[in-house]
Parts: sequence; structure tokens; C-alpha cells
Amino acid sequence: MNLKQLKYFVVICEEGQITAAAKQLHIKQPLLSYEIKQLEQELDTSLFVRGPRGISLTDAGKIFKPYAEQITELSRVAQGKVQYLHKGISGSLSIGSVSSSINKLPNLNLLQLKKYYPNISISIIEGNTYKLLGYLEKGLIDLAILRTPFSSNGVIGYYFDKEPMIAASWADPGQVDQAETSSSVELKDLANVPLIIYRRFEEVIKGAFAEAGLNPLIVVRCDDARTALDWAKCGFGTALVPHSAILQIQEQRDQRFHMREIRAKSLETQLAVMWRRNEPFSPLVENFLELFIGQQSHKS
Repeated sequence: MNLKQLKYFVVICEEGQITAAAKQLHIKQPLLSYEIKQLEQELDTSLFVRGPRGISLTDAGKIFKPYAEQITELSRVAQGKVQYLHKGISGSLSIGSVSSSINKLPNLNLLQLKKYYPNISISIIEGNTYKLLGYLEKGLIDLAILRTPFSSNGVIGYYFDKEPMIAASWADPGQVDQAETSSSVELKDLANVPLIIYRRFEEVIKGAFAEAGLNPLIVVRCDDARTALDWAKCGFGTALVPHSAILQIQEQRDQRFHMREIRAKSLETQLAVMWRRNEPFSPLVENFLELFIGQQSHKS
């Protein structure tokens, strides 16, 4: 087993097809198939089920995938750090970012970093909070923009202001009644409404409804604000998303989205920029936090 084979495996998982993966990797398909076959032989198991419409992971492949992703990402980070050190440049920064951080990252203040690091290299790794928290704890990224709730003894950081959850639904404005066009809504008004939710918020949402003596009608579960809004746009139900996520709607000028603030303190959430506990900042990370947070004191 070698790093090249792990990289090939990860790309195939991303593309879902050997042909597409070979094209992305700029190698011949037979060579890619050979390398994966060698990897499977070494592991003494099949990683993929090959079908007429593409490939899917076996149970062994599903177990192997997160390890392969972490190893290849760690290799990329290590290679970047060493290359920048060799060139005498300390301008390499890797940041994890959740999809609902759109109003925080990117930040125009960060352009000032180019004054100090003209050859700065910023790598953005996107994912959900739990995935990025794992990357941060393992040292695969320098910082992570996460969304509460989450828990970890290995990280600390700065928490931004709390924000409400928004109920976003899609309909013809001419067919919406006055109740739907109000600027806010209570949980009781959503009790019998088909809901599209973040999977990681499911227990919090169920708890908030239960506290009000209600049961939510959850029809779609997903892991991304954009996905929730897309399903709402297709008419599957009302998406419950953090307030930050509605900026995506406003930028796209989707006027047919009806957005109402949910009046429930227990559903409020926060963005946070986190880093590993007891690890000293590099000058670049220090400067980034100064500009990103806009405060001299970082740790909470």
C-alpha cells in the first residue's frame, strides 16, 4: 500500500467512476484499475462494487475511506509545510469551513494578509462541523470555522454572536396566506409542516419541539445548508437553517423563498473559529485571527 494508491482510491470515491477518476488524475484507465487491484489484493478484500452505471463502495471500502482521506490530506498538509519552509516562506494556511459560514469567510479584511505574505497560500477544506473538528484535532488543518453545537476538549476558540434558526419555504407569492408571509414563526406553527433539517441538529430540534409538547414532521435529513435549501426549493417542505444561510438566498435573489425567524431560544446557534488547545500560534495564524475576528484577544 502506498500514498499514490490511497490518492487514487479517494479520487475514485469522489468521482464515482473509474473513467472520470482517471481523467482527473491524468492517467490511463488501465493503470488506475491496476493500482486499485493491487491495493485490494494487499488488503485482501474488495473496495468497490463495479456496475454498469459506475461503482459503489463495499462495506470494507466504506470503513477504509475515512482513513484514506485523512492520510492523503495529512500528506498534502505536510508537503505544503515542508515546501514553504524550504523556500523560506511561512505563508501556508489551511482552514476548515462549514457551508453556513458565508457571512464570515471570506472576509475583505483578510486582504491585508497579502501585505505581509505576498505569496500566501490558503487552502479551504469544506465539510460539516464534525468532520472538520476531527481534522482540527488531528492537526490536518490550522483553524476551523464551525457551528454549534459541538464538543471537544482538544480545541478552544472564539464564538461569534448567537443567531436564530430560519424557516425557509418556497411557493408562489400569490398563493401564500398572511400567516406565511409574517417575519417570524413559533414552533407550534411548524408542528404539522414537512421539515427539512440538518442531520446534526436533529436531536436539538426534536428536543425543542418536545419541550413545547409537539412532534416535528421531518421529511428530509441532510448535512449542508445548501442541500436543505435546494430540497425546499423543490417543494419537499420547509428548511430549518441558520440565519447565516439565508445570505445564499439573497445573493441568488430567490424572491420566492419565504424566510421566517423561529422564535425559540433553544434553536439558536453560533459560528466559531477554533484552534487546537495549548498549541502556539504561528505569526500567520495570529495575523489571520486578528483580521478575521477583529479583536486583539482571541481565546475564550
